[in-house]
Amino acid sequence: MATKNDFFFGEYYTEGGASISLRKIEDVAGMVEPDFFVRQLNRFLAQHGGQVRLSDGTSHPPFWKFIDSIPPSSVGYIEIYARTDINNNVDATLACDIILENGVVSVVPHWCAYKDIRADEIVSTLLVPLYLKGLHTRTYLRWEDGNTDKLTSGMDWGHEEVLKAVFKLSKYPSAAVAMCTDDERRVRYNLRELKLANEVAKENLSGEAAWESLRKRRETPADAE
Repeated sequence: MATKNDFFFGEYYTEGGASISLRKIEDVAGMVEPDFFVRQLNRFLAQHGGQVRLSDGTSHPPFWKFIDSIPPSSVGYIEIYARTDINNNVDATLACDIILENGVVSVVPHWCAYKDIRADEIVSTLLVPLYLKGLHTRTYLRWEDGNTDKLTSGMDWGHEEVLKAVFKLSKYPSAAVAMCTDDERRVRYNLRELKLANEVAKENLSGEAAWESLRKRRETPADAE
């Protein structure tokens, strides 16, 4: 595949548009302050037609470290959508587009919900990071017909409806349904994760401090909340 080199991001692929490994992005993002990092992203976007793809070959990408490196005020909005061209072994995978000043950053890993453990990864590595940064309020679900729905709604942000909608988008709607005791426990856990992450978002924390706050909240018995 054809490649080029960027002074900040290093080697990247150019076939079909600019594409960089999300793992590489994670490394360079950790070297600089968020304001500098987002300036470099916007510079790169301006040089490549306002489009860049960040790829990861796993269903549990380091999305948190990436999104935590972008000041929330620099994000216009985010769209989550399904793709059928990434993994032929599943009905669809999820991706997300992050709209910045100079264009669109498309994060394209293998988020999928074809079994419980993978569905849980959508919650832990996509939704929870968005909630922790307070970006869930600017996130939309883009359906196949091009229409979009806001991810969150209601006074409690409608966590149950969020899960149902996201897993419907993923083409595995049953991932949000409790068919047995274990399923019920898993769904309850995921709902609580979104609730707690939403509370952490109000503290405007970054990095490890955000996760530490989430961990402390997990220690509070659910029936005491």
